[in-house]
Amino acid sequence: MTGPVPSLVHPKGRTMRSPLRFRRVAGGTAAAIALTVAVTGCSTSSSQSDGSVKLTLAMWDPEQQAGVQKAVDDFEKANPGITVEVEQVPEAQYYTKLDASLGAGEGPDVMWQSSLASQYVEGGALEPLDKYIKESGLNLSDYPSKLVDLYKFDGKQYGIPKDEDVWSFVYNTEVFKKLGVTDVPTADWTWDDMVRIAKELRAKQTSGSDYPMFKMTTFNGGVAGIAHQLGGTVVKDGKGTASSSEVTEALERIKELQDDKLIPPVADSTDFQTSSALISGTIAMTEFPSYFLSDLTKADVPNGTLHAVPVPSINGSHAKDTNGLSYTMNANSSHKDAAFELIQYLTSTEGAKAHVEGGSGFAANTSSEVKDAYYKANDTIAGLKEAYQPMLKDNYLRTTTQYPATRPNFPRIESAVGDYYAGRISASAVEKKIDSILTDALK
Repeated sequence: MTGPVPSLVHPKGRTMRSPLRFRRVAGGTAAAIALTVAVTGCSTSSSQSDGSVKLTLAMWDPEQQAGVQKAVDDFEKANPGITVEVEQVPEAQYYTKLDASLGAGEGPDVMWQSSLASQYVEGGALEPLDKYIKESGLNLSDYPSKLVDLYKFDGKQYGIPKDEDVWSFVYNTEVFKKLGVTDVPTADWTWDDMVRIAKELRAKQTSGSDYPMFKMTTFNGGVAGIAHQLGGTVVKDGKGTASSSEVTEALERIKELQDDKLIPPVADSTDFQTSSALISGTIAMTEFPSYFLSDLTKADVPNGTLHAVPVPSINGSHAKDTNGLSYTMNANSSHKDAAFELIQYLTSTEGAKAHVEGGSGFAANTSSEVKDAYYKANDTIAGLKEAYQPMLKDNYLRTTTQYPATRPNFPRIESAVGDYYAGRISASAVEKKIDSILTDALK
């Protein structure tokens, strides 16, 4: 019997993009995508009778659509000869629809891509951007190098980073006041502080359905992060390295939280509605990612009710996984110059500011002007800037981001980890299983 695959869930029921967010649903192999170079096709862009150009842009996250649209509107004002149609495709259908359109030699001119981009590059579906970058003077040093390099293949750049995932711990000050708990999370808190605070909250909660907090328990989004904080790794030199004292301790720490009832039972957490639970007070605090922060910003609570701090440190480290989406260009676009102009604007200081002002996640553009705009757009949450600074310093690429070949195998890994939390398998046994799965995937 296998255990469930726990995940952090959006209040509307969508799983967050840590750890299994962009699971492929069908097709999409490089061989299928290679059809794009085998036919003489064109993207869904078009030239109008007046000489203007119409581009299409594909994205998946409805929570970020307003921010994308705001940036697109600003782009159109600055480029009156170009119009852009934003197409938001539901996440579960995004890559299936993209594969079908690209396979027919069509598809959007500009599209969101994740670490799955390598498959599309291998299939010839994405346009290398080096020529355009050089001609435009776009400076790739304006983005975190780890995210730039995610979209570089065989020395060619295929994507410009759009955003960067940042985690924090958000607590509901009203819950603490209601329970009479004055020991609150702080910017310098540690794992031991978190456990102490959670135990006090637990002792004062009266409802059996309430829990002190929610924390990521998956291997990809939870265990690996703690292992990194402890100085360990989960992949090294092309092999799984989960059989280590650091991973064992990470697993034990999370299981102890569950067994002490400081977090909901992992088996019951698959559909846990984290945002709504925090806002309603069912939980007092939770780990929370930047790409859904607008859910909390929009909450009908007084400013400052929600307060952010860094993820609690272990051995002085706030290590937590990150990922970054990028804007990429269809190799079959009929208007590549215009498509790159759009990409360049969307990822520029002006475009990135428009994204975050409209509710999108933390932008990859490292301009202080962009960061300030993000913090201002989310200023109903106290302490956000101070919470993010150490997280940005210590973050590392998510395992499935850095090693996309492991992605299809992660449901098996998460299932095995679920068995450990349920007491059906030992830590050493689950670690060996994880190492075998990771190493096989990386061959």
